[in-house]
Amino acid sequence: MRKLFLLLIFLILIGCQKREDEIEIPSMKQIAVSSFDLDDVSEMETPEERFWYTNAEITSTVKSDDFDQLATRVDSFLEDQQFNGVVLVAVEDEIIILNAYGLANVEEERPLTVDTQFQIGSISKPFLAISILQLVEAGILDLEQTIDYFFPDLERGSEITIHQLLTHASGLNCGDNLTNYSLFTTTDELIADAFKNIHYHQEPGTFIYSNLGYDLLGVIIEKVTNLTYEEYIQKNILDRVNMNASGLNTAGIELKNLATAYAGHITQGEPARVFHPSFGYSSGGLHSTALDLFKFSQALYHDILLSTESYKLMTTAHSTINGTGYGYGWFINSRNQEGVISHNGDLLGWHSALLHHQDNEFTVILLTNQSGSARNLNMAHSIVSMVLEN
Repeated sequence: MRKLFLLLIFLILIGCQKREDEIEIPSMKQIAVSSFDLDDVSEMETPEERFWYTNAEITSTVKSDDFDQLATRVDSFLEDQQFNGVVLVAVEDEIIILNAYGLANVEEERPLTVDTQFQIGSISKPFLAISILQLVEAGILDLEQTIDYFFPDLERGSEITIHQLLTHASGLNCGDNLTNYSLFTTTDELIADAFKNIHYHQEPGTFIYSNLGYDLLGVIIEKVTNLTYEEYIQKNILDRVNMNASGLNTAGIELKNLATAYAGHITQGEPARVFHPSFGYSSGGLHSTALDLFKFSQALYHDILLSTESYKLMTTAHSTINGTGYGYGWFINSRNQEGVISHNGDLLGWHSALLHHQDNEFTVILLTNQSGSARNLNMAHSIVSMVLEN
């Protein structure tokens, strides 16, 4: 019955949502910022009843009876890998395993739970991409608009489009100066490198992974909505799918349920350099939980946040690096796993991975508070292979 209900909601949404070919997108120079109404975005059709899991309060391991063998295999694998973090594996809307391993804080001997919050680093990028595409659907932005309109003092801004920023093809440098990593950082400070002589690493149109480019996109959202980026995603993404344990904590307020990040393996007990979320901003500042990220993945896949056309555009490879495609905020077919969209997040002591297999409709989420970026991503892809073999 639950799957039949989901299908009914999906069909209703498809009939109600705006299509890109129905939107007359004006030139940005015709748009007055003061005329923007947030309701242009937030009134996109939303089901009256959320998916079953959006209000679930899960505090312990959840396993589906239909996948006992797979759940046991994943559990054993992570224990063998001495994984310290939270894992979620789901097929369609059924959670196979949701489990926590190890410690949230060594000094306090506080164990991780499935409700523990983690900084998710660059998994924040799909949220930014969705925000831009929502504004495109509302006729507020144009993917082919050059960014000199927003940043008239940016050298070669007339050669860079929003599309290129989304696909890391702007040529801008990575923007990974860690000077302010632990400090409150304003958006002007974040994007200052874009206006210096050293800001271009490659010619515009050349792929280079750029956090700076994604921070510029966050500022563009603020310019056209008169909202902070934090306010925009709270109303138009997080609140829409009841991601109540997630957010962009730009003020750096203490979160009691946030794990502590560790340099090296957690058994060494050395806390990593403290991360201030304002430094991560739109390219990498979000915190979340495994269950919240599952809500996000399912809502996106079922066209709750974007139209079908925008979802397809987002998950189509527009750039390529080392044989892996990049769409809007997603890696496409990473590790040659066809049908998989994914992103990892890497900060000092925070590592995360979110993978969704579009053809087989399953999701893998790993969140950890110890160093080991490549190892964490390898584990996530290994679990994908396990699900495919099941």
